[in-house]
Order: sequence, then C-alpha cells, then structure tokens
Amino acid sequence: MATAAPPVPEPDDMDCSVCHEQYVQPKLLPCGHLLCHHCLLSWLQSQDQALCPLCRCAIMDPKEGGQKTWQDVADGFPTDLAMGDLVGAHRLLKQSHSCCMCEEASATCLCLTCGDLFCESCRKMHLKQKLARNHTVEDLTSLTADKVAGSQHAACAVHADKTTELFCPTHGESICQLCATSRHRSCPEVKDMQDKVKDARAVLAELAVTLTEGEARLDKAIQQLDTHMAETEKQTKKAVAEIEAVCARLEKSVQDCRHRLNELAHSACSDVKEAVTETKTCMLQRRGKLTSHKHVVQRVQEAKNCDTVSTMTPVMQTRVGNLDCSATLPSGAKVVSKVTVVIDAEAVTRIEKELSVLGQTKVMSADLDFGPVTAFCFHDNHGKNIVLSNNKQTAERRGTDLDGGIVVASQPMMTNMLYEVILDKRDAYDGGYMWTGATTTPPDPLTLPSCANKWSYAVVINNNSVDVNGRQRLDTNIGRKLRDLPEKSRVGVMLDNKRSLHLYINGDDQGEAAPSLPDPCFAFFDLYGSYRQVTALPGRRIP
Repeated sequence: MATAAPPVPEPDDMDCSVCHEQYVQPKLLPCGHLLCHHCLLSWLQSQDQALCPLCRCAIMDPKEGGQKTWQDVADGFPTDLAMGDLVGAHRLLKQSHSCCMCEEASATCLCLTCGDLFCESCRKMHLKQKLARNHTVEDLTSLTADKVAGSQHAACAVHADKTTELFCPTHGESICQLCATSRHRSCPEVKDMQDKVKDARAVLAELAVTLTEGEARLDKAIQQLDTHMAETEKQTKKAVAEIEAVCARLEKSVQDCRHRLNELAHSACSDVKEAVTETKTCMLQRRGKLTSHKHVVQRVQEAKNCDTVSTMTPVMQTRVGNLDCSATLPSGAKVVSKVTVVIDAEAVTRIEKELSVLGQTKVMSADLDFGPVTAFCFHDNHGKNIVLSNNKQTAERRGTDLDGGIVVASQPMMTNMLYEVILDKRDAYDGGYMWTGATTTPPDPLTLPSCANKWSYAVVINNNSVDVNGRQRLDTNIGRKLRDLPEKSRVGVMLDNKRSLHLYINGDDQGEAAPSLPDPCFAFFDLYGSYRQVTALPGRRIP
C-alpha cells in the first residue's frame, strides 16, 4: 500500500520545546514528542513526576521509580536520528563555509555525493576529476535540509574514512567493505545497505499504515463520543424541559387551589362578619347614649344652683332608668368559633402522584460500541515454551515438553466481550486438552505456573471441573468439550454484566463457570498435550 511522504519539518519544528533551540541529540519519548537529551535530563530532575512537558503523559513506568537514576532514564530513550540529520543539514545550510579546496573563497555549492563544499571555481575543477564526474553538485541557495540530510552517507564507526555500504544482521551494525572482510568475515550474512534500507522502509510503511488506521479508528471513536455527548446534552435538555413543564403545571394547580380555598374561606365567613358588624354598630349606639347621659349627670352633679340640682335629678333618674346599660347581645347574633378548611383530596392525590413520578426520574445509560474490535493480543509474559508471532496474536508451543504453554491477554477483559482463539495446529496423537479461564492478577508482575492446574490466583476451566484460586473446586463439567477439539475449533471466555465468567466453544455458551470475578481480569489459554497453536480472533460483543 503506497503512503504519502511525511512532511519535512519547518525550522520551528526542529526547536526543542524546553530550550527553544534546535535539537541536540533529540530523545524520542513514549508519547512521540522530542526533547534534547540535556533538556530531558534537567526537566526530569526538576519535576516530582516524570511527565512530558507538552502532553503531560507519563514517560516512565511508576514501577521503575527508584530503580533507575534520571540519567539512566534519559539515556534509555532512543535518539531520533532522522531529526538529528535534519537539524545538522539545516545548520549546514544556514552557516557560512569556506571552500574545502582553496580555503579562501566562500562556498557556494555542495557536492551531495561526497559532502564537500566548493566555491564556483573549485566546483568546476571538482567535476573535471575522473572520480567525480558523476557527482551531483548543487547551489546552497537551492538546497533544502531534507535533501541534504538524505544525501549524507554515514561514516564507518571503525574506519572513519570509509562510508557504510553494508549491514551485519548478526551484530546489528552498519559497516564498510573493509569491515566486512575483516571484523565481520565470520558472520553468516552481510547484507547490502540498500537491501537493508528497502526492507526497513517496507517495515516503516507497514507501521505507518498501522498508525494511520489506528488514527482513523480513534477519530471515529472520538466522533462517536462527541455524538454521544451531543445526544446526552439533547436528552438532558429534554428531561429538564419535561420537569419544568410538570412543575409549572403543579405550580398552577397549587395556585388555583390556593385561590379557590381563599375564596371559600372568605365566603364562609362573610355572613357572620356582616351580622357581627351589625351587632357592633347597635352596641356602639347604645354606648354613645350612655356616654351622653353620663356627661349630663356629671354637669347636674357639679351645678351650684340648688334649684337646678333638685329639679334635674328626677328627670335624669327617669332617663337613666329607660336606658339599656347591659352588654347583652341581640337575639340571633352569631360569631365565628372556628374556620375549617376542607382540602380537595383528589387534587392533593394528583399532585402527590406527579411529584412521586418526578422523584423517580432515572438516567438510562448504554454501553458505548465503536464497531468491530480488533483481535486482542497476548502479553510478553507467557509460558517458557511459547513463541509469539503475528503481532502477538498467534501463540505456538514448541518442544516436546507438554507444560509451559500458558498465554495471557495483554488487556483486561471488558464485560459482554468474547475473548476467543481459533485452534490452528493440533498434533496427530491424542492426549491432553486445552485449559482456559481468567486470572485476577495483571500479567506484568505475574509469575506463571508451568501448568494451569497449579494456578493459585485464577479461575481455571478444564474438562472435568472449574478450579478457583487453586483451592475451591466447583462441581461442573461445562468444559467437557475441551478435550477432543479438532483443528479450526474456537474457544473463548466472556464476562457478563454481573462479572460471571462464561465458557464459549465454537460460538456456543457452555454456561457459567464462576460468579462475581473482581476487576480487572485477564483471559488466558493453556496449550497442553496435542494442542500446539492458537490465534486470537477479533473481539465479539455478546448481547
């Protein structure tokens, strides 16, 4: 598959993000970013955590903390030689140089074949030489950093005056012709550098395809997450609108009920209030007569004329005797002893019901599904007789020893996802069977037993029973079909929503092997006896 050439970094892309100068021995971090070696070291020494200064991703496994010095950590990262070549070529083009022949005039061109700088006069002399007639010489003003970097030939580490034209796979070294006839004469194979580069470019092309496809999958997954987020916002707004509508309706019902009850209360009391007002008016009039006559009596009492006092006294006696001085209420007068509010039970019941519905509002979630899942791969920590291939998706047990055939999935199990392998090879003779199950310990620090039946921290399914942590044996024979599986059979395990482990053979659920497994769990397979090779299949979601 053809791939486009990667873009050539601009000058700013050649600058370290810490010192803001062009890279010096650029180190490639696990996250893909670059830092100068000395900048990386000083950064690590100044931080509490080993994090990339650009993306804050961890650049060192926390388990290695205290086991390595910062110098060892910085030295351990690979150097990006391609970036180093580009930086060197860019510096070469930016600097002024003297001609390598006359050493007087400034260089105006570069021989891409031998790497020497010439002035215009010496350029002609150089091309007239018999050995240099086919050399490519170009003006410095027309050259780019990537072209210069691509034309440079590495010098041999042993013979500095020679260029590396060959590659020794045995020692993993680029060598010159002289090294091939001396130091590497006994090596079984020495390859032409161009053949090695061709093979390397093919591998890099595959890596680029893998990364491009991974980017596409992640872009699709991120897009789906954005879609889920937008849908969640939409559902939230819808739910809030429904709640507001119900509450508004309830508020209106309460206000209507309040208005109606107030009217009933006022209406019930209005007749009594009118009668009381009438009675009060009558009694105020009686009191006014008493007060008026009281003032007259007081004036007569204080009079100085004896004839006036003696004459008016009988008159006042008659008047006072005819007045009603009692506080007796008129017959039929009423007062309010108690106001009883009669609540509309039906309205209250309806409101309470609607409120209870609001109190039961739930958020229904669904598992995210990003479509087909690529096949899982096996962890580097495996049985001593296992050899992994096919991007760690194929496991083969080699040798005559029947033990040492355990392989563990590199990633923890997800619920409702089937982790399945297909049986590629089986020996002609009968004997032994496949074990499978799940271990509750991550594979990194795991000490694998020679055989699964000796495992003390796993659920092991065999053809007779299910063993839990090497102590509890469950009386079940769901694995009875594991013994005589032909080639191309499929064996898998799956965790359901309750984290119960199920065994699958050829796509059929054989039943529950063990309940309530902790998180995380890792699927494993033990190739024993006649079972020689298996390949991981793409994950399949079980509804």
